[in-house]
Amino acid sequence: MAIVVLLCLLPVFVSPVLPLIDFYAHTLRYDILADGGRNPSYAENYRIAWKLVPNLGFDVIGTGLFAVLPATIAARILLLIVVAAPVLGVMSLSWSLHGRIAPLNAALAGIVAHNFVFGWGFANFLLGFSFALAGLGFWIANAGAPRRQLFFTTAFALLIFFTHGFVFAIWGLMLFSVEAMASVSGGRLHLGELFRRGARLLVVGVLPILLFQATSTVEGSDGVTDAISNLASYSNDGSFLSRILQEIWLRLDAGLRAAESNWPLADRLFGLILWGLIGFGLLSGRLRIDRRLWLVVPLLAVLAVIVPPAMFGVGHLPERLPVCFLAVIAAGVSVSQDRSGARMVPRAIMVLLPVHLLMVTLGWAQERQGYSRFLALAETLPEGGLATMAYAPGARERDEMRRCKPFTFLLAMSRGISVPTFANATQQPLEIIGPLAAAMTAYATRAEQAPDLAGTAQVRAMLDAGYNIVVLCEGRYIGNLDGTVAGARPVEGAEVLGAGTDWTLYRDLPD
Repeated sequence: MAIVVLLCLLPVFVSPVLPLIDFYAHTLRYDILADGGRNPSYAENYRIAWKLVPNLGFDVIGTGLFAVLPATIAARILLLIVVAAPVLGVMSLSWSLHGRIAPLNAALAGIVAHNFVFGWGFANFLLGFSFALAGLGFWIANAGAPRRQLFFTTAFALLIFFTHGFVFAIWGLMLFSVEAMASVSGGRLHLGELFRRGARLLVVGVLPILLFQATSTVEGSDGVTDAISNLASYSNDGSFLSRILQEIWLRLDAGLRAAESNWPLADRLFGLILWGLIGFGLLSGRLRIDRRLWLVVPLLAVLAVIVPPAMFGVGHLPERLPVCFLAVIAAGVSVSQDRSGARMVPRAIMVLLPVHLLMVTLGWAQERQGYSRFLALAETLPEGGLATMAYAPGARERDEMRRCKPFTFLLAMSRGISVPTFANATQQPLEIIGPLAAAMTAYATRAEQAPDLAGTAQVRAMLDAGYNIVVLCEGRYIGNLDGTVAGARPVEGAEVLGAGTDWTLYRDLPD
C-alpha cells in the first residue's frame, strides 16, 4: 500500500504547476475564502457567501490550508490529497471485500490515481467518490453488526453529501445494488428481504435528501426535467443525431482514457490494453468480481451510457463515471485460484502500473519549463487589476487548453489579480461582484453579438470590456521556447508582456 501510494505521489513534484483544467480555478476560490476580504482587489471583486450546498469538501479543507500556508504550498498539498484519495478509497473497499489488498488490487488502485476526472481538475468529485468507496466497504464489512453499520454509514452519508452531491446519489445506488444482491438466494430474488434492506437504506439517506431539498442547488440549471427538454430541443432544431454521435464519442473517449497521463493518443492505447486485459480476464474466468458487486459493476456501466451531460449545475457527468467503474473493478477483482495460467493476466496488468506512472511523470515534466517561466513573468506584474483568458481558433478543445487553463488563476494567486472563476450560486460559497462582474457582463454582451470571437480579436474585445490583462491560449506549441515575445501576434492598443510555447500575455495600454 505504502509503496503504491508514494509512487503515485511522486509525479506531483516534477512541475510547479500541473496541466489540470479546473483545479486551479477551485484553489483560487479557496484562496479568496481564506483571505476574508483583506486583499483590496479580492474585496472589490468577490463576496464570500458561505451557504448550505452539497459540494463543500475541498472548500472547507482548502480554506483552512490557504489560511495558514502560502498559496503554492497549499495547492501542492491539495494535489497530494486528490491523487492519494482514490488509491486509498479503492484499497479500503478491497480490504473490506477480500480481507487483504492483493498486488493486483494495489496496481489497479495506482492506475486509478491519475485519471480522466483528475485531468479536468474535479477535486471534490474525486474526494467524494473516495469517501463513497470507503463507505461502501464499511457497509459491507459490518453486515454482521447492523446497529454499527447503520450509525456510521449515516455519518458517511453526510460526509459524502457535503463533499459532492452527485457522488452521494451514485453511492446510494451502489449501496442499494449491494443490498439487492444480498437479497438473492437460491437463485431467486426475495422481495420481502429486499424491501427490508431498502428501508434501512432510506434511514441512511433521509437526512441528506432533506438537506438537499433545503439547498439552492435543487434549483440549479440542467435538472432532470431540463435534461429531457434539451433532448427535445435537439430533435426540433435538427441537431439530434450530431449531438448523440458527439455524446457517444465523448463517453467512449472518457472510457478509454479513464487512466490518463498527458499524452492523449498514448492514453487511448493504454486504455485499450487495460480494458482488454480486464475484459479477457473476466470473460475467461481467470479473474472474477466479488459477488457482492455483481450489480454495482453493471450499474455504473449503464449510468456511464445514460446519464445526461449535466444535472443541477454539475457538468461532464458521463465523463466522470468510467473512472468510478474502473475504481470499483479495481477493488472487487480477484484472481481465480482454480484456473491454470490465471496469474498471467494480473501480472500483465501489474506491469501497466509503472508504465502509466512513467507516462504521467514524463507528461507533467515537459510542462515544468513553461510554467516556471510564466510564474517568473507573473512576479514582475503589478498587483491588482483584472485578467482573463482568450483562446485561439480551435484551442477550446479539452486537450488543447489543458496546459494554459491554469495561467489566469496563477496570476490571481501570485499577484492578487481578480479573474473569473467558479462562483455559481447553487454550487460554491462565492459571488463575483464589482468591476470584475461588470467586465464579465460587458464581454458576454459583446460575445452574443459575435459568438465566433477568437484569437487576437477576442483579446481586443476582452480588453475593451474592462480587463487589464489577457492571456491568449494558442492551443499548440507555436511560440518561442525561450519565452521571448518575438513573433507574438500584435493587438492594437495592447502591449505583449511575454510569450511561451502556447501562450501570449497581453496588457492594455492606457489611452
